[in-house]
Amino acid sequence: MKKPWTLSLIAFSLAVLALSLSPRPARAADAESEKLAALGKALRYTLKTTGPASAIDTGGAAILVKAPLPAVRKIVTAYGSYKSFLRPFDQSRVLAKRKGRSEVYLQVPILHGAARIWTVADMSPPTRDGADEVISGRFKRGNVADFRARWRLRAVDEHHTILKLELLVDPKLPFPPSAVTAQLVRAAEKAVTAVRDRAQAAAPARARSTPSASAASSGSARPAESAPAPATAPGRSAPAAPGSEQRPTAAAETPAGKPTSDDRVRRHEDMASR
Repeated sequence: MKKPWTLSLIAFSLAVLALSLSPRPARAADAESEKLAALGKALRYTLKTTGPASAIDTGGAAILVKAPLPAVRKIVTAYGSYKSFLRPFDQSRVLAKRKGRSEVYLQVPILHGAARIWTVADMSPPTRDGADEVISGRFKRGNVADFRARWRLRAVDEHHTILKLELLVDPKLPFPPSAVTAQLVRAAEKAVTAVRDRAQAAAPARARSTPSASAASSGSARPAESAPAPATAPGRSAPAAPGSEQRPTAAAETPAGKPTSDDRVRRHEDMASR
């Protein structure tokens, strides 16, 4: 007879197994990706700034990228290339790299180019935060009071990624906090849209050969069906198939209206009998 604690352990194991096999609700990323896919563009949002707190809210934007997460990460971490595709940055340089961290110089024109704000930010290597992959930038020095940037990447599946950017800049200028936040939201929207466009522009080049390559390798192409023979009128022969030789008939060898050899023999016999 089995001991009571043994029976309890078996029952507990069966309960855990039943829970593991039971249907699970769809991941939050799936619902979020469906919402972003339906929107078709970046979704703007704001967050209260904490750690430390600020009167300026953090501006954010999220977008669905039709590209795998590693491809999106490669673009996000190309800090020296920001000036070529991310607005409003007009300068971006990697000053140093050590232990996966990058020291990056960023410059942004403001007041329609009348002034520029700049910062040197410490960009962290990608780290896990639940289902997200997070890349954070923190202020080191510059002519602003504070700068924070946080990229969030979440893989929906192997071909789709949710990308978010959350920005905070305290420009040390007498701007209303709400006006600064509005600018941050727009900057985040432009940034995630630019990354999406860059990632998706490269994605078709990898996928373009897939249909033709799979069709060629599968060997399942259907042979061309032979065309049906054309209908012929009664008393006429069907035309020859392409590539075959059609011998002319005897009637076709004798031109119309020209006497045959049999006719000439009959005439000679008639003359001889006369």
